Order: sequence, then C-alpha cells, then structure tokens
Amino acid sequence: MSRSKPIRFGGPARKSASRSPQTLDIEGLSHEGRGVARLDGKTVFVSGALPGEQVMARIDNDRNRYAEAQTLEVLSASPDRCEPGCQHYGQCGGCDLQHLRHDQQIHFKQDQALDQLKRIGNLIPEQIEAPLVSLPWHYRRSARVGINQLQRNGEPLIGFRRRASNKLLQIEQCEVLDIRAQDLFRGLRDSLTGLDDLKSITHAQVQYGDSRGALTLRTKKPLRADTLARLQPLAQQFDLQLYLEDAQGTQYAGNDAEQPLTYALPAFKLELGFAPGDFLQVNPDLNRQMVSRAIEWLDPQPQDRVLDLFCGLGNFTLPLATRCDEVIGVEGSEAMAERATANAKANGIENATFFRNDLSQDFRHQKWYRTGFDLILLDPPRTGAREAILQLIGYRAKRILYVSCNPAMLARDGAELTQAGYRLSRFCAMDMFPHTAHVEALALFELTP
Repeated sequence: MSRSKPIRFGGPARKSASRSPQTLDIEGLSHEGRGVARLDGKTVFVSGALPGEQVMARIDNDRNRYAEAQTLEVLSASPDRCEPGCQHYGQCGGCDLQHLRHDQQIHFKQDQALDQLKRIGNLIPEQIEAPLVSLPWHYRRSARVGINQLQRNGEPLIGFRRRASNKLLQIEQCEVLDIRAQDLFRGLRDSLTGLDDLKSITHAQVQYGDSRGALTLRTKKPLRADTLARLQPLAQQFDLQLYLEDAQGTQYAGNDAEQPLTYALPAFKLELGFAPGDFLQVNPDLNRQMVSRAIEWLDPQPQDRVLDLFCGLGNFTLPLATRCDEVIGVEGSEAMAERATANAKANGIENATFFRNDLSQDFRHQKWYRTGFDLILLDPPRTGAREAILQLIGYRAKRILYVSCNPAMLARDGAELTQAGYRLSRFCAMDMFPHTAHVEALALFELTP
C-alpha cells in the first residue's frame, strides 16, 4: 500500500491500558461505523478509520474476543476520506462518520442493512430501490441540548455529550442542526451567565416546525422572574417559543401569544400540528421523501381499508387517508393519539380514526382489531414490532410496509412475515441522519398468492 501524507488526529492522547500504538490495515466498517482490522488473530474496531487505510491506532479496550482502538494517525488514506465539517468532530458524540464522504455514507449504510437482513433474517430483497438522501448539513430540526455549570468558574456549559462519555462538551455551533439555531448555544450561554438558578435547568429541547419552533427547558424547580426575562427575548430571536417542563408537565412561558407549531407535507396538501416534546422525524426533507415513497409502495386504492401502527401524530396516517376508503391509526401514547385526531380534523379528513393501545401487548380484544385490513404500515421504535406482527398476520393483508430505524429488528420481524407467506419485494435505505452510522429503511412485504 502506498503511503500518502500522514493525517494526524488532535486531542490529548490517553495512555493505553494494554499496549503501545499499533499499525493496522483496515479491512471493512462495522455496523456502528468503526474500521475493522485484525491483530494477533483478534478483531479490532478502530474509531476514525476507513476501509483500505493503514493507520496508527491506540488500543483502548482489549477484551478476550475483540479490542477497541482509536486512530492516532492515518498513514495511507482512503480516497473516500474527507475533512470533517465541524470543529467539534471527534470530541462530540453526535456524529461518527464526518470523515467519510457524504456520497459514500449511504452506500455503507445500505450494505450494513442488507448484510443484517441476510445474516439475521435470511432475507434478500427482490428489488433494491435508490436510497433516499438529503443535504448533509443543517438537516436536524430537533435536538436535546445539555445544560450544566463549570465548577472552576461557574460558566454555563451548553452542549452535547462527549464521545463515549456522559460528560458535556462545550459547543459553539452544530453544523447538522437547523440553520436557524446556529448561534443558539452562544445565546443560551450568554443568557444564563451569572444567574443564581442556573442549576435548576437540566437541559433544553429544541424543535423547529416550518415557520417557528419550541425551546423547552427542563427544570427541577420554578425559574426566577429575572431568569425568564432573559430567556424570553432569546427564544424570540431564534424563532422559538419558550416552554418550561417539570414533573407536573409542560407550560408555555413566552411573553406574547402562543402560536401553533406545524410542519407541512406539500405533496398531500397537509399541515400537521405538534406540541413541544412530541416525536418528530428529525429530518424534514427526508421525511417528505419517505412519506411519498411509502404511499407509492403501499399503493392504497379508493376501496382499501388501511392500518397504521405506531402512527404518532399522523405523519403517515393522514397522507394514507387521502388515497383510501378508511385508515385506522394506533399509537401507544394517549397524547399523540389525541394530536393525530386533532390533525385529522384540522385538515378536514373524516376517514381516519385513532386509538391508543400498547402495541407490545395483546390487542386482539380491541374493537379496531376485529375488522380486516387490506394494507398495513408499521413504523415501530428500535425494539421492533414482533408482538404486533404475530397478531396481524392472520389478516392476510395484501401488502405490509415496514418503516425501520433498526435493521436488526427489521431482519427479525421480516423473518416472521416471510414464514407467514410474505416476500420482501422492495427495499431502500434512508439517510435520515447524515454523518452518523444510524440506518433507516423502507421494506415492502407482499403476500405470496
């Protein structure tokens, strides 16, 4: 392997617990985005390394079956390596693939998902569609920001957790957060400096809709009037409405009239409302693409009855309602089911009905379960939807679309569907979180005649 100009990684070096730095040849990438090498017959997972590279690495964690290492210097770089776009990369725990060219990240994610489908579920898609991708920077419309106080001088500490640590890193700017929030970290730090009740605030949640957003401060006790007086204009400066959350709930704390928080799905002429703390798909551009492709693949017809499980505030349910006879949305959260109902009413949709049920438990006694469905959409959490699938396969729905945020659970659940007579007809990876190893995907299962 030819040796290019070495790339050195900054930051203080920690003393290795087991051995001196090693020269390693990187053979692949693990599912969490670390380079994979071999040393003395043992697999080594190397942070900051890419396939085809030779690196100098420090072994930080040497276990019986594998070791973990940190790249100190790239001796021979991959052509897919690039300069990270964030000043905090390598220290902040939010991103782990900024050193890999963005146009290559989605190929890595697709390969990882397909590998897990085959290895865990013995699933091979009949058709692999083009991945869904978005712009790599300023794509996040929501984030949780940690708030603490430096012991040495009392200065506010505003940022995200450090990599492989629970401690906070002071953040100046986040290059993946909505452009409207670029200076919010500095603004929070300036507004909170010198306040006596700073320690009453544990973190802030930022969520943006299309026109405005919410800044929700989690507090351990009520904030003083002078603290609120500093924070209210700060929120307005960043197109955010101020809310306070404690053990009793969330309250609006702005100094002007509260305005609705919404985002649009233009392809379906829908506008959905949300409240602070609601689950939102973090990447609005990718979400719009995802919803459109989901509807295209399910292909609901005017006579179809559709079931949407883990429906949230109606992100898929309401677009489905514009194409079918009736859609039932089921969600584990009562508040989200109520929000979805309100969104249906606000958009003039009368053929969507929402229910609250724990979908990890037996729901076969529920009224909505008793009538069959032609199509089913599943958008489960990372734990998957196995319990629900086992109760649904008796419907013999024509098509089941699985929206996955965990390829391992998709493989496990997909195996249940194939055993019940379905085939994995279409698959696509989605880059919902650029610069991270997190993989999302759409998988369409069709009933075999």
